[in-house]
Amino acid sequence: MRQVFVTLHTKMVPLSVRTALRHLWKEIRIAYIVLASTPKFKALRGKRGLRVHLGCGLDIKPGWVNIDLTVKPPVIDKDTADGTIFINHDLRRGLPLERGTCAMIYSSHFFEHLSYGDAVALLRECRRTLQPGGVFRAALPNFKGDFEAYLRGDAGYFHLLDVFELLPRVKLGTKTLVDYINYSVYQSGEHKWIMDEEKMLVLLKHVGFNSVAISSFREGIDPVSELRRSQSFYVEAIR
Repeated sequence: MRQVFVTLHTKMVPLSVRTALRHLWKEIRIAYIVLASTPKFKALRGKRGLRVHLGCGLDIKPGWVNIDLTVKPPVIDKDTADGTIFINHDLRRGLPLERGTCAMIYSSHFFEHLSYGDAVALLRECRRTLQPGGVFRAALPNFKGDFEAYLRGDAGYFHLLDVFELLPRVKLGTKTLVDYINYSVYQSGEHKWIMDEEKMLVLLKHVGFNSVAISSFREGIDPVSELRRSQSFYVEAIR
């Protein structure tokens, strides 16, 4: 099949015509979703002390502004949600909130799903929209722990991961320790880049945060999943 080149996120990638059209249609649908989300962002104008959850997935935090991009938005009961909001939005296109309106911005295992450039741009947006003294907090994959376990041959470190479920092409009898690394790092192509504590602290300072630090698990904020806790490190930055 004839090959074409299309530009996706400033990188030239060879794709078939059919695949290129599929990507184009996907971006058109995303643009429509972003346009449809505009009224919800406009409704937040003038409000202060917002708590914003980026890349929320199915973890809808009560009383928070939860943001993610999905074809099946969660249904929120307006009678019991206590101010809970979900906005279907592509965060690669920025965070359309007013400057200095957020008390806290949080994400868990989300930034690694963005390209490096999009991730840095969103960190800048987080700083812009935080109020003075506002907190940015993120839980991120602990790749360093994965690599250290791999180098010491510690398969027990990955006991919470079912590699056959996560990597269906790995057949019974062919699993090795490196399969856990392949899943953790690449997650079937969903992860775009590797970060560690040092890198995140450097980037947070780079975008203008003055107070940045490694943190630990916080009850009531971070997911309580044993798997997520075992595979995470935490950072905080204050505007």
